[in-house]
Formats: sequence, C-alpha cells, structure tokens
Amino acid sequence: MKNHTFLYRNGLSIVFLLLLLLCLFAQTLTGWHEFNNELEEMQMPAIGLWTYLGSPHFAEATFENWESEFLQMGMYVILTVKLRQWGSAESKDLDKKKK
Repeated sequence: MKNHTFLYRNGLSIVFLLLLLLCLFAQTLTGWHEFNNELEEMQMPAIGLWTYLGSPHFAEATFENWESEFLQMGMYVILTVKLRQWGSAESKDLDKKKK
C-alpha cells in the first residue's frame, strides 16, 4: 500500500462527518427559532439555545430526521463513487489509478 495522505484514505468518513455536523447545526438553529415562535404565539417567553438543546422538542426533531435512512444510504452510494475510505469494502481501491 502506498503512503496516501490521511484525507485521501479517509475522505468518505470526513465528508460524512462534516455533513452530519452541518445538518445538525442547521436543524438546531431552525428548530430553536421555530420553537420560540410557537412559544411567542402562546405568549410565553422565548428560551435560550442551551435550554432548547435539552428540550424534548430538540430530541424529537433530531430523532425524526435520523429516521431518513433512504436519504443517508442514497448519499452514501453516490459519494462512494468518487471518494475513498481505507478499509471499506465499498470504497475504490486506494492504489488504483483514476481512469
């Protein structure tokens, strides 16, 4: 096995981790604003972000989004076409040249 860079060997995992963090961050902010809008409609005070992170609303929204296995697997299939992962049976061989 050639000496490949860490990014080359683990590109698939890195991209998926970054996408997970980005989506979780966006969902958190969106859910927080939505929840505060609902509280405002009920004439209740808004809550802070840290309080929202411990709320059942955040937990429910997060787990509902994680149920989308079809989207996750679709992205996995599409990204494995171009990216590589050391030790993954689905990944392209690290040492084969691109065509």
